Amino acid sequence: MRILRVNMTDLTATFQDLPEEWKTLGGRGLTAKILKAEVPPETDALGPDAKLIIATGPLAGTMAPSCGRISVGAKSPLTHGIKEANAGGPTAQKLDKLGIRVVIVEGAPRDGKMHLLHLSKNGASIESAEEYRGMRNYALVEKLHRKFDAKSSIISIGVIGERKLKSAAVDFTDKDGHSSRHAARGGVGAVLGAKGMKAVVVDDSGAPVVQLSDREAFRAVLKDWVQYLPTDPMIKMFSAYGSACSSKMLRDIGSMPVFNYGSDPLDVSPITGQGIDAVNKGRGGKMDACMPGCVVKCSVVYHDAQGKYLTASYEYEATALLGTNLGITDPDAVAEFDRACDEIGIDCIECGAAMGVAASAGKIKMGDVTGVRGLLEEIEKGTEFGNILANGVVSTCNALGVKRIPAFKGQAIPAHDPRVGKGTGVTYATSPMGADHTAGLCYGGDFMNNDGAVERSLGEQIFSAARDALGYCYFATPVDKKKTLEFLKDLVNARYGTGFCIEDLIRLGRETLRDEVEFNKKSGFHTLNEPDPEFVRNEAAAPLGQVFGVKPEEMAKIWDQLDSLKVL
Repeated sequence: MRILRVNMTDLTATFQDLPEEWKTLGGRGLTAKILKAEVPPETDALGPDAKLIIATGPLAGTMAPSCGRISVGAKSPLTHGIKEANAGGPTAQKLDKLGIRVVIVEGAPRDGKMHLLHLSKNGASIESAEEYRGMRNYALVEKLHRKFDAKSSIISIGVIGERKLKSAAVDFTDKDGHSSRHAARGGVGAVLGAKGMKAVVVDDSGAPVVQLSDREAFRAVLKDWVQYLPTDPMIKMFSAYGSACSSKMLRDIGSMPVFNYGSDPLDVSPITGQGIDAVNKGRGGKMDACMPGCVVKCSVVYHDAQGKYLTASYEYEATALLGTNLGITDPDAVAEFDRACDEIGIDCIECGAAMGVAASAGKIKMGDVTGVRGLLEEIEKGTEFGNILANGVVSTCNALGVKRIPAFKGQAIPAHDPRVGKGTGVTYATSPMGADHTAGLCYGGDFMNNDGAVERSLGEQIFSAARDALGYCYFATPVDKKKTLEFLKDLVNARYGTGFCIEDLIRLGRETLRDEVEFNKKSGFHTLNEPDPEFVRNEAAAPLGQVFGVKPEEMAKIWDQLDSLKVL
């Protein structure tokens, strides 16, 4: 396996051998190690000394179910700390087949122009992308597929990334070629824009299949897993309705945000997974996989009223932040907003939270579809207020003089209220990622209890970091976490001939968090951000009247247990 270094200052691409000790490490584990080793924590996140890391998991090219998540890592211009965001689609599978575990993008073009990186079995080349400047992601992908192999995977940024605005996403194509998968959080798209990289084309045509140390053992593990997964109750729900399958339950306990993380009643049934399905199935929409080999197929491919494709990856976070948080429950309207975010390359969570603040401040009315459409148009056009919104919820609050800031560590609160899941609140407050739903959600056990929330959060953070270091999908994770780790351990051993045990995989999670925490200690992560929001402690979340009550002094000691906490 290899590392590809792309120097955007002198426009060169150089391959290096992946160190032997990283043979079974990927994803978030690699982004953390490389950033810690190569990027000074005080570096300007959008400066030439910053780096952007794209890393696959160690199982991606095997086509094993749901093992093809791809990680994007950088110092975040939004949180000022280390950041990893990951996405689905077949890109990681193709990179692995090309023998590439990591792409490191460094430097910055002297002339300020945009460029494109083309990867194939013949190597890597860099060419001008000035003709694509300002293009929407879907149109860009169509044009690139006409120029290069039509089955290539495309990594791209939209106009938000080009402008280096702090909620910019990195977009990835799904298995059908739609620009619908996103490493969205933390402004990683702005970092790629600062590197002058508009797109990466990954063409694995003619590449050999990946080699397995024990093919028969590998196949046996897959056979058992494919039979087991559909029996898990959570997997069944994801397969039927996507990640919005639990929307009604989450709203019933007050976790799904409404009206700018407010408390007014709202019937969310039209925008739940079940509500979306009732509309979508009759139009020819479907549940599908974002990457080849997935057996969960939790991606909602949504069609408009004319039966035409509108968006995929129509997920819970979009329905909440672009929908209920703005007082909107029309699935067509929210799908339109989701597509608009995909087109311009912006994090729908950060964008939805910023627009929610704007609505509460009187810029538009809650529930105003036309008003939201107008704000999205301002963002795309790059008006003064549009740029404020695109720089995130803290930027929006500061511009409007709003003191009730729905963010932890500079990043917008996702669609899981920290006042309800107390461990989730601890994750937002302590994670190196800031408020991030992929860093460690806590809904198991006594999740509304403040007591034990620190331990519940840390356990989830370790497990999540391990899963991300292996490139495995959150939505394909059954209720029994041990079964997931057993599956991944057996696959790693069968591919590489190693003798890993479950604790070795958990160690990957501990090491990843340790690297990230150490990076953040020396960055501006703790000093440049707003304090954790006061309203989660003194403003009850309806309908159960929950507030976040975990003591700050308890959370401050969370990393003392990093090596000792029992995860399973």
